[in-house]
Amino acid sequence: MSRIRVAAIQMGAEGTKAENLEKALGLIDRAVGRHGPLDLIVLPEYCYGEPTPANVREIAEAIPGPFTEAMREKARAHRVNLVTGSFAEAAPDGRAYNTTLVFDRQGRELGRYRKTHLMDALAFRESSFVAPGDSVCVCDTDFGRLGVMVCYDLRFPELARTLALRGAEVIAIPSAFPSGQPLPPRTDHWDLLTASTALYNLCYVVAANQFGRLGNDHPFGRSVLIDPWGIAVARAQGREDLVVGEIDLEYVKELRRKLPILELRRPDLYQL
Repeated sequence: MSRIRVAAIQMGAEGTKAENLEKALGLIDRAVGRHGPLDLIVLPEYCYGEPTPANVREIAEAIPGPFTEAMREKARAHRVNLVTGSFAEAAPDGRAYNTTLVFDRQGRELGRYRKTHLMDALAFRESSFVAPGDSVCVCDTDFGRLGVMVCYDLRFPELARTLALRGAEVIAIPSAFPSGQPLPPRTDHWDLLTASTALYNLCYVVAANQFGRLGNDHPFGRSVLIDPWGIAVARAQGREDLVVGEIDLEYVKELRRKLPILELRRPDLYQL
């Protein structure tokens, strides 16, 4: 498969877990109903609800659990590769992992990514209730190799480069990237980071961001599909929305042949 149809779902998760799950599943149905057949759907970070230090033990679930099994069945029902967005997976120490699953068209789990870079910055301490993962995620799908990152991971280019070196042609990035109140808005950071991730690695980026109120902040959306030349080929409106576009994997291969940045690296000079 050279050309595939993808959708990023931009939604808010202000309700209960049940309400958020119903909304997410409904938006998957809408994406397929309006724009199908689709080959890949990506949901945002914490589309099931955001854990906090106060509610993490209550909100966290095991795998399998209600969220993962509902997503598995939806992937199977629509015969679509599905990046579930992230949810709070119960961790042994009482915290939660920020976990994203990848299901294939038959509902089989292809990959599991636990967010590795936690945002202990800007007066926020994610590690106080979230445990870090310790591995990267690159999946073999029926269209090619898919890598997964989550939100704050965008600020660590080493991770995206590692995914590309392991063959990722598409990187899915579920996010709840906030406006940063009371700090200056960070929409420019989001635009730069998503575009540079695609351009530095000559890959497609499918970035699904939340939109609306989330805790004390407001994720601003701007979900986007970016091509390997760093060009946004589809972008969400300023509301809950669907971003739908086409990915051409031959374009990835062509650009990587003409501009062989992965082969011309000098790791002998880099500080690890």
